[in-house]
Amino acid sequence: MSEDNTTQQPLDSSRDPSRRSLLRTAGTATAAGLLGTGLGTGVTAAGGDCPGADHLESPRPGPEVLYEDPVASPELEPTGDWEADPLLVCGRTGYDDGEFLSQGWPFDDRGAANEREYPDGDRYANNAADLLEIRTRPTRDGVAYRIVLNTMVEPDAAIVAIGIDTGTDEGRTDWSHGLGDLGASVDHVLAIWGTGATLDGEPFPDDAYAVDLERNQLEVEVPIDPGRETWRQYAVSGVHDGDGGFSRESGPFDPDEPPVYTVGFRTVADEPLEFRDEESEVEELGTLLVDQEGMWRAAEQAEALEERDIADLGEDVDFGRLEDGDVDRSIPTAGYHNRLYASRYDLGDGIDLEEPRDVYQTRVQPYSVYVPESYEPGEPASLLVLLHSLNSNYNQYAASPNKLAQLGEERDAIVLMPFGRGPAGWWKNEAELDAFEAWADLRSRYDIDPDRVTVSGYSMGGHGTYRFGSLYPDLFGRGFAVVGPADESVFGGPTDGVYGDYSTASENPQNMMRVTDNLRHVPLLVWAGMLDELVPYTGVRNYRDRLVEHGYRHRLDSFPQDDHFTFFGHDEWGPGKDYLGDASVERRPARVTYRSVPEFGNEEYDISHDGAYWVREIAVGDDAADGVVDALSLTDGYAEPVAREFETESTDPRLNTREGMRWRSSLERRPAENAIELECADVAAVTLYVDDAGVDTTEPLEVRVETDRALTLTLRSGASERTLEIGAGESSETVVLCETGSSS
Repeated sequence: MSEDNTTQQPLDSSRDPSRRSLLRTAGTATAAGLLGTGLGTGVTAAGGDCPGADHLESPRPGPEVLYEDPVASPELEPTGDWEADPLLVCGRTGYDDGEFLSQGWPFDDRGAANEREYPDGDRYANNAADLLEIRTRPTRDGVAYRIVLNTMVEPDAAIVAIGIDTGTDEGRTDWSHGLGDLGASVDHVLAIWGTGATLDGEPFPDDAYAVDLERNQLEVEVPIDPGRETWRQYAVSGVHDGDGGFSRESGPFDPDEPPVYTVGFRTVADEPLEFRDEESEVEELGTLLVDQEGMWRAAEQAEALEERDIADLGEDVDFGRLEDGDVDRSIPTAGYHNRLYASRYDLGDGIDLEEPRDVYQTRVQPYSVYVPESYEPGEPASLLVLLHSLNSNYNQYAASPNKLAQLGEERDAIVLMPFGRGPAGWWKNEAELDAFEAWADLRSRYDIDPDRVTVSGYSMGGHGTYRFGSLYPDLFGRGFAVVGPADESVFGGPTDGVYGDYSTASENPQNMMRVTDNLRHVPLLVWAGMLDELVPYTGVRNYRDRLVEHGYRHRLDSFPQDDHFTFFGHDEWGPGKDYLGDASVERRPARVTYRSVPEFGNEEYDISHDGAYWVREIAVGDDAADGVVDALSLTDGYAEPVAREFETESTDPRLNTREGMRWRSSLERRPAENAIELECADVAAVTLYVDDAGVDTTEPLEVRVETDRALTLTLRSGASERTLEIGAGESSETVVLCETGSSS
């Protein structure tokens, strides 16, 4: 057993021990006793014939969206004569019964400069030329194309050109339409912009092309016959100049570069995830983390456009295979890849770059997944939710191959890397929604063991580790936070050295210091660089001090020679792998502590944080910013483990000091009784799902309560539901949930 492994029972050595001892004393009183100024003691029967009643489980952990089936994307779903399901794996091509599909990457519309810059105006939505999918199929009269853009506010905001090389020696590399020389020799150039289309400069009749604003689709049929030949195809997109050409207005390109935002038909082979070379210094690797070089899978595209040569970025389409109806969808079964899902929330078109949210609003969103070689469908695998840092994206950890190997492959764990709808969402609101929608999509495609889920992240992702572990403790077994601040404002509350009103300690009220109470059953490993220039070390220590006050299991590894970026540069995570191990999620703990902060939620996305395990539906008092419930079931007795601090030196993976808290079994154990003890502060109502608390509903249940205000307490079970109105103070009441079989 490692120094961080623990015993089974929970502990809270933080708050005033006299409060829990008062309730313990109440447990020795008779049922007729009266404690304080509360409701008093009585016996209340629910009635009904209930022996053998079904076990009523607590609500499922996490938001409901986590358990919903994927929804179809209007942009990508089959329509009309297009019948193949979308690939939904970026950088992949496939044949599917007469259709050739090429799945692009969202938000790779970055041109030669590998940056996004569109002309001003809502019609462009800062995303108008983002190619999402291209389909090809032979028809009776030629070849049909369906082009899907990620955003389409106006039908003619963007223009797409498809170059077709039929294999003759008479091709040209100048594609006209204001594109100039693109280095790829083609025999035909098809251009379409929603309100018009041309082939080799000749306009199509109006009935030969179509635009669908709802689905962001352009469709056209070209009267050329490929027979069973193999043609090489290319595609580029840009801003329409209003006259059938590519506009140079604004855009991420210099005057000598083509006015192209996206090159289509690019595959994972064209856009390898190469972020570093073996000669790079650690400092340079840290810069890569900030600069996101290559993280949009657009580096080769940028180089090709800069050199005006996209000849290597085309795709050979075998029309013989299409005629034969071949099916080869080329979806990977293991390794690293980018997936797409359709959000249930349509946030509008394009990308909102208004600070500080940076919300990517389109319905189709990306995420990354790493699947270990050991994965077998039908055999549930453990899951690591790995959250990216500030100003990075869902491809960040492709630049950290050892992290994926050590935290994923070597633990036989699938690794989910959500996008968070942008680089700076701090894993709240839209970013929090995205993480769970991506998780839901992943659950539909891979077999995941919900009892073996952990969470980790770097910098802002470390903050997300604190956030998700605290707000959803019944989803995660352990957490591993690297250089993560407790607050968005790293110089905010966590650095003042005193645990106080963190709701006003900085401009951002969503300070995770406020909800450390909730981490009772989620041990944390925290890595901090003592030379960190972005996340002050004092803030991390204050977060650790709060865990000590609670008596919660954790370990802080302090690295005296490391700054904010060197962890990423060294790319060694062995101790994190060992700490996460094969951690399992606590499902029905005897003791539950949960602080609910309403402002952490988001009603628009049905996100709320009002309880965990068998303590749910916490309603905070109207005049309070948050409220906390501490509930203890005595049905199996209870022994508070002894919390002991430790400190040791280590050189794994580099020189560091390890300090933390572990639990050891206590020799003192309270006797078993059909009773629940409850402490509430600033809580107006709470529901207990007593079956998961181990309550025997055929026997009287004693409920001992200490509350600082009037409390509505609901007891739910498979036998019945009871609601008690309890006054402020200390009180005890005996409730009979099932009349038949009761000893009362």
